[in-house]
Amino acid sequence: MAFIYQGILGPFIGKVGPSVGYLWRGKACVRAYRRYINYPNTPAQQTEKDWFVAMVRFAAVARPALKIGFLKHALEAKMTECNYFVRENKRCFSMEEGSVRVDYSRLTLSRGSAADVFFKPARFEEGEVVSVDFEKNAMSLRASSEDRVYVYAYCPESAEGCLSAPVPRRSKCVSMRLPESWSGKDVHLYGFVEDREGRTSNTTYIGMGRVNHYEDGGRFVQINKGWTDFVDIVKQATGVTSNGSEKRHVEKETPVESSREGARGEPPEVP
Repeated sequence: MAFIYQGILGPFIGKVGPSVGYLWRGKACVRAYRRYINYPNTPAQQTEKDWFVAMVRFAAVARPALKIGFLKHALEAKMTECNYFVRENKRCFSMEEGSVRVDYSRLTLSRGSAADVFFKPARFEEGEVVSVDFEKNAMSLRASSEDRVYVYAYCPESAEGCLSAPVPRRSKCVSMRLPESWSGKDVHLYGFVEDREGRTSNTTYIGMGRVNHYEDGGRFVQINKGWTDFVDIVKQATGVTSNGSEKRHVEKETPVESSREGARGEPPEVP
């Protein structure tokens, strides 16, 4: 059943025969309604569905970040921010051996001409806390100390995302607490800037890390640095030096024969 609020010639909301009326961002729209859809659902079609569903699910989780990063572009393109994300990131999703592969380092969550910042590697601290330092990029004429900096974290294993609270450009650090269920799981971090006029910068892929990943009694080992820190810890624990030689404590040798002769009571020979 449909409702008409502005007379018989005005827009309507609801279903009228094969037509459905609805409002989208204050605009009256009409679309066709098909009750029965006959899809043969071939393997190729199922693969295409899985590929599309993966993009839509990621966009739905990242919606808080997309509503900031793609707001103006989505309005100009007359589509939602999630649909705009799908259009911009199709190349990052692929099907390999029946499963979806995502190139997280190439994903785009924001786009614009705002001055970005130089993000440094993330620091994962105790208590599911991640901190990211950045330089404010004072060389850009559009940069302002009041611009807002965001960091978005996504956990593929949990299929969940988390957007940080905005911090001014002058603070030079973003810190956020991740969900406790992410402990021990890998996360991908992205950063972008929103200026005073509402423009956003292009997305910066900060890197990947593991939440609450500690070795050697609390020392944190960052995933994106490879095994360098871990190797140093092993060397310190096992006593192996950098050139591969092993540190050993050499005791001072004692004259075994002399001690034996002294035990017999016979004096050593004098040349």
